[in-house]
Amino acid sequence: MKRSLVLVGIVLLLIGGAIAFKNKVKKDFAQPVNIPTPLSSLTSSPVITGTKTRLSLFVPYWTLTEGKIETDGFDKIIYFGIKPDEQNEKLEKFNNSLTNDAKKLLALRMTDSQENAAILGDTLKLGEIIDQTIQVAFKNEMIGIVLDLELSAIPFDSTIKQINKFSNTFYTASKKNNLTFSIALYGDSFYRVRPFDAKTLAQNADEIMIMAYDLHKAKGNPGPNFPLRGREKFGYDLTEMTDDFLQVMKAQKITVIFGVYGYDWVVDKNGQALQEANALTLSQIKQKFIDPSSPDEFTNYTIMRDKYAVETQIRYTDKNNKDHVIWFEDMESIKQKKEYLQQRGINSFSYWAYSYF
Repeated sequence: MKRSLVLVGIVLLLIGGAIAFKNKVKKDFAQPVNIPTPLSSLTSSPVITGTKTRLSLFVPYWTLTEGKIETDGFDKIIYFGIKPDEQNEKLEKFNNSLTNDAKKLLALRMTDSQENAAILGDTLKLGEIIDQTIQVAFKNEMIGIVLDLELSAIPFDSTIKQINKFSNTFYTASKKNNLTFSIALYGDSFYRVRPFDAKTLAQNADEIMIMAYDLHKAKGNPGPNFPLRGREKFGYDLTEMTDDFLQVMKAQKITVIFGVYGYDWVVDKNGQALQEANALTLSQIKQKFIDPSSPDEFTNYTIMRDKYAVETQIRYTDKNNKDHVIWFEDMESIKQKKEYLQQRGINSFSYWAYSYF
């Protein structure tokens, strides 16, 4: 009898233990799992200290007036620029407009995509362009050259090799003449798969100047100039751009150019662009849309800084009852972007452009 009771007790203990274990497992599966989330690169990267911040300014030829250009605070002033086989009558005005002995660079503006595609296949013509640019730089006491080669083309190997060869030849000729050589590249070079081999180009230049603007085009739909964050919302952002470029070149070789302007799109009820946007400088935006009296000219006026892009968006309806969206870069958004880039080791910046802010 006692033996039977002992056996029954053991069986009951085993059953009770099994039920308790089953309930514990069920409870454990119901609990949220804590998966460590890596910190954003905005906070995880150490701040690089002890490195001087360098600042340059682009001066487009069409902004030149009879007045002086205030160059205090800028390490380099970049004249934008000369074009192959074009008279450069504005250069004298540029030289006379500088208020101090700022270091001057000469930009070669090759902005016609179709024309550039044809020129790249002409070795003799490219040699003439290089020689001409170096001569102009010497004549005007420039210390370096910035190549702005813009090309919208399928990245065929032949095109990429032509660009690499041109930049290498230009770099070699510049160094022989004691000039620095910089190359300007689109900020969306990786995102939109353009025909530029950034790694090779960085090897054939003293500096890569990244145009961190125009992610959202005037002929496209509204969006920030170049958002700091928010790639899920905007498709791409400055943090991913930085990752892309730093994989193929050192931070010390990079200068990031900020576009101090914005676009004004006319949009439909769904926020889609109805026509090409109108470009506005930061100065124009301040005067027309941010001055306290300005919003009275419009209806449905709202202004807000996007927490991801860190740029500002304005919405309004004009006197013709058309809806508008403006996105623009300002000094506050630039400040936040510079802080992030400095965390990534990038300490050289430039502004596009003089008179825009």
